[in-house]
Amino acid sequence: MKTRMTEKALRRFYRLLSVKMIDFDCGELCAPKNEGIPRCCENESCVPILFHEEYKWHRKNGTFWKRMPPTTKEIKKFIEESEDYYVFSKCPGPGGCKRSKRSLNCMTYPFQPYVNNKGEVLGLSLVDGADNQCPLTKKPKKTFNPQYIANSIQYWKELFTVYPEEEELYIDETKKRERRARRQGRKVRIFKAP
Repeated sequence: MKTRMTEKALRRFYRLLSVKMIDFDCGELCAPKNEGIPRCCENESCVPILFHEEYKWHRKNGTFWKRMPPTTKEIKKFIEESEDYYVFSKCPGPGGCKRSKRSLNCMTYPFQPYVNNKGEVLGLSLVDGADNQCPLTKKPKKTFNPQYIANSIQYWKELFTVYPEEEELYIDETKKRERRARRQGRKVRIFKAP
């Protein structure tokens, strides 16, 4: 596998996303109703995805992340159909979580880039769908740190230069999100840089 993401790029991405998204622990919103575990920290249902270089970088600096063996048919199928530059991983869970060790995927959740047909990142939108139960998706825009929004948008723009496949994926995701919102008679909330 050829290396695409340099350590310099990784460090920059982590700096961009080191700004806090919110000023409280969002796990306190959903963990009490989920046996004390935040929904996004369930390794069995929310398999963390790391980029290959990101995984190697973390492993070089300790054993926080481990490869996630497929435990269900759904996860196995998802892994088989996914891009070869992903590593499906497992972390120690919320009790052993260290912000500096979180994956890029963890640090951007529950946001996704909102991308037009030309590949321009117009802003961020919150994940949606029947399986999403993140309570942050229902919070008003003022809940989120504007600097985090700006940095996250910049992160996605830079990531797309490293992984153009991700840009194509999110162009498609944005179209699906728009269609879903139209069917439901609503508009997609878009978070833009201040």
